[in-house]
Amino acid sequence: MPVKVVFFNVGQGDCTLITFYKPGAPKADAAVLLDCGSKPGGEVASRPQAGGPPAAGTAKQRLIDHLRKRIDDHLGDLVNPGVLDYLLISHPDEDHFNLLGDVLLDSATKKLRYTLNNVWYSMASGDYKEGNRSFRFMETLLTNPASLTSSSGHSVVHPPREKPDQGVPEPLFPPVTPAAPNLYLIDSGAFHLKGAARIQGAQKEALANLSSLVLVLTGAVDGGGQRQKVLLMADALKQNEKFLIDFDKDPTEKWFRREKNLWLKVGHHGSKTSTCKEWLEHTTPDGLFVSTGPLLFGGRTATCTDSDFNDRMLGDWETVRTAHGIPDPKVTSKKPLKRHWGHGYQGNTTAVPWQFGFQDMTGKGVFSTLAGQPLPPNPAVPGSPAGEWTGRDWILWIDRDGAGTYEISYE
Repeated sequence: MPVKVVFFNVGQGDCTLITFYKPGAPKADAAVLLDCGSKPGGEVASRPQAGGPPAAGTAKQRLIDHLRKRIDDHLGDLVNPGVLDYLLISHPDEDHFNLLGDVLLDSATKKLRYTLNNVWYSMASGDYKEGNRSFRFMETLLTNPASLTSSSGHSVVHPPREKPDQGVPEPLFPPVTPAAPNLYLIDSGAFHLKGAARIQGAQKEALANLSSLVLVLTGAVDGGGQRQKVLLMADALKQNEKFLIDFDKDPTEKWFRREKNLWLKVGHHGSKTSTCKEWLEHTTPDGLFVSTGPLLFGGRTATCTDSDFNDRMLGDWETVRTAHGIPDPKVTSKKPLKRHWGHGYQGNTTAVPWQFGFQDMTGKGVFSTLAGQPLPPNPAVPGSPAGEWTGRDWILWIDRDGAGTYEISYE
């Protein structure tokens, strides 16, 4: 039973679409959208196609147009077109939710363009207050969803639910068989960790990150009784990771340990607050998916600094891969040039202007949405920004041609 995971490039933010297929079926029969946001000023548009029209409009405008088109394409190709089984909002940081109104609502009527069967979110509805316009939409979505019903009947079917720690992994879909793929909401220890954080005087940012909804996608069971997994960490922190390692001590469960293949969507955009070495040693991932951008926080550093991103996280991961003999994952491509990708990062400098570099990750198993080198100024668009960063959507199929297979490509 194949599952398709699309990690959309949103720059400094997160947006992931998951669709489930029955074997041999041309259309998906279930869809889940996890987050949809980008930090203001950190939006990264898709790279223009070679030979295509020059880029026009701001990065944010082009980003929203791209998301609407691609999500329309995916949801229009479902068995039940235009229906999201779940909208999951991992936590109340605006770079995870502030584009939802742009994507979900009709521009003219401000009513829903899709049907949302379920809306789950962490913390409380009143915590979604970052960004005036996005908060007004979130307030309506979470407290008065009936007012968003469209004339064509698109609505929020079940009342939105604040998801507290549930203690045990909670499947989003009733299992057809124990061997079928599923998506599980995981207890990441937020209840215990937030209490400790409050005692230490942590700010709202840390509390929100600790409250991130962590999910595990499990693939179909192969002939050897093993599954692929995709771990979706949102902005979970090292404290969450260590809680999950303790949670996973039962050798019969293996929620976060590699069986066939394991793909890790790293927490908090690859920043130094997440993806500790112990977590990499526990999960032993085949590949790392990272949603990030070149935005400087507080005018100082990006999440993807050279010392943290390249030396610490990738260095630790290479050590783990070597110790466990994990091979480089393969990337599907019809054109040889499309086999080249990389990621942008901030150099280790305290000098202004800040220096960003670009590191080739071709064949190394690192899949960053900030995967396009800066564009030169566009002479066809007066005033176009020089050195604008671009990105890519990464697409991961698991079990597409049978249990235990995978395909990775990008657009």
